[in-house]
Amino acid sequence: MFLDEVRQSLIQEAKRSPNLLSDLAGLEEYVAESYNARALCELLQNADDAKATKFAIKYVGNFLLVGNNGRIFDKSDFESLCRSAHSLKARGVSIGYRGIGFKSVLGIASKICLFSGELEATFCRDRTAKEIPESSRVPLVRIPHPILPEERAALEDAVASLKNAGAETVFAFEDLNPNAVQIELDSFEPTSLLFLRNVSEVVIERRETRRIQVERQDIDAQSRIIHLRAQGQESQWKLIEQDGISIAFGIRAEGIRRLGESEAVYAFLPTQETTGFPIKTNGDISTDPSRTRVVLDERTTGCIERLASLVVALVGRGVASEATREDIQLLTALVPFSDPRMATFQRRSFKSDFLAAIRQISEGKFSKIYCRPTWLNPIDFEKLAGQSKISSVRRELEDIEGFTAFLKYLGAKEAVLNDLSAGLENTAPSLVGAAEVVAHITTRHTTRQMESSAVDQRWKIWPVGGITKKLDGAPKSKSILESDFVDLVAEKTGGAGQLERLMTDLTSPAIASCMLPPDTTSKELSSGIGIGQPPMSGNATQQSPTRTLSLKRWRSAEQQILELLLARGCNVKDVSRQNIGYDIEGVEPTGTEMCVEVKLIDYPAQPFTLTSNEEAVARLKGNAYIIALVRQTDTHLEVAFIRDPVAHLRLVRQCRQWVWECSDYSFTPERYGLEQ
Repeated sequence: MFLDEVRQSLIQEAKRSPNLLSDLAGLEEYVAESYNARALCELLQNADDAKATKFAIKYVGNFLLVGNNGRIFDKSDFESLCRSAHSLKARGVSIGYRGIGFKSVLGIASKICLFSGELEATFCRDRTAKEIPESSRVPLVRIPHPILPEERAALEDAVASLKNAGAETVFAFEDLNPNAVQIELDSFEPTSLLFLRNVSEVVIERRETRRIQVERQDIDAQSRIIHLRAQGQESQWKLIEQDGISIAFGIRAEGIRRLGESEAVYAFLPTQETTGFPIKTNGDISTDPSRTRVVLDERTTGCIERLASLVVALVGRGVASEATREDIQLLTALVPFSDPRMATFQRRSFKSDFLAAIRQISEGKFSKIYCRPTWLNPIDFEKLAGQSKISSVRRELEDIEGFTAFLKYLGAKEAVLNDLSAGLENTAPSLVGAAEVVAHITTRHTTRQMESSAVDQRWKIWPVGGITKKLDGAPKSKSILESDFVDLVAEKTGGAGQLERLMTDLTSPAIASCMLPPDTTSKELSSGIGIGQPPMSGNATQQSPTRTLSLKRWRSAEQQILELLLARGCNVKDVSRQNIGYDIEGVEPTGTEMCVEVKLIDYPAQPFTLTSNEEAVARLKGNAYIIALVRQTDTHLEVAFIRDPVAHLRLVRQCRQWVWECSDYSFTPERYGLEQ
């Protein structure tokens, strides 16, 4: 057996240079301190490099046993284990490569026995000190010794139990540091297995058995799904690999999960370096001896650049017109936690270099993509962008919080009026969209950022007699602009005076006077009062959800109604951030369109208001527009649905900032219990 050959060689070296042996003891102590609470992870990853599929940790009496079913030790492996900073592993191919990770076990034990195939050896400082009396101090893991009969007898049954379960290699740790072992066991995370290649099961036996299982399912050459199961808990991950690097996305039932910032770390071993994105990353980087801090050297820079290239490629796939639902979902986790522009003002780190590399690699790749301007609603922007033949960010991507801002960081532009010029010539926006365009022009004209000569007479943005016309055709109709349109523009610009000045510059004082409607201070719509049909057919107060309904007291009114409608079988989503005149859109179980505006009231008969934008959209949508009146008590949520409010309610125009108020309605709510 090669034990004696390796042992004698190391003893002779030590006798020739006892001072070197003493220095190695100091190095060993430093490594053990640096690798604090990482011994089990190091052993796990060494097992994975040995092609093990099973990894076991077992507490037996005063011993901690760790076994795996990977390749057994040969002479070269054993000699590498004994020598410091000497490893046969190739960097970038195996997880470890320094040859010092095993020394981390000194943090949990001061005596080690090794059983691997026919190899049986002990590492013990007392026995080494007797062999090399010339050295002032000796390391633990340097010179191996044959296992004594009493050591074998004490461990025989425990080692046999692991070998009978399939283990080929077993480490037995003695003279334990109980606190250190407890910290290791408590902090061992299932995600430690995420980027491993071979280990599919970890079993930890102490007072009770803890089992962690991994299932890897290849999707294609670049991606796989990872299922992690531990103690009845399951997590799913999607790994995408390219050019020696990997990105891991958390998955939940609804799709991709944004990780918390503390979870979003770089990991072969999990380091303490956050990525800046709600993902985990993996690749060949340099770390300090503790493997907890990234060293930003040339090798790390190359790895960061490859990771950045993958992120940019995934963003490109997500914004492409042929993007799949899965491509779009990934974008959720490709939005950084904080404003990426701030990274240049922060201390240099993995996160700051990652963001800088992403920006550099993305240069020119997104410059022809146009984001929606804040002054135009998503529906009209999408239509006008299509008519103008420009590539725009789709509505569904705007629902991803922070994505538009990140896309601008990567080089996308916010569309300006001239970018939509062709669309305004070819198609008429909605009444709301026309008001938004004219309000934008009016504001820029008032602040002298835009001359009236820059307003194209061919733009179809002037609603007259139910038809949105070009300016050169509108005066000929001898009709005034629609009052709803003028109200909307006035609401957005602070009054009708600015619009009048614009119209005068565009035409003449006489024509402007004819086109603008006379100012009115009140307006009543529909004398009929009543409740429209609820969102689904039947009596609303008797309906029950089609799936389990869990309404939490702390949720917003919009979230409560969204959950309620989903429970009733509606296919709906929250669009409240889009400023399109309602909070929730989708279809009822029957396939009928529904647009729901949520209004929170404190007591029945309390007036609620509609903005001019909401009133105009309600008028346009008719029976598809529903107001959800929500009243929340300490224990219950009360909801009343009013369909087609313009037709069924008496709306009184109030001069605050033009809104439509209703105080005359019937409140016969549905009642739902609330959970803490």
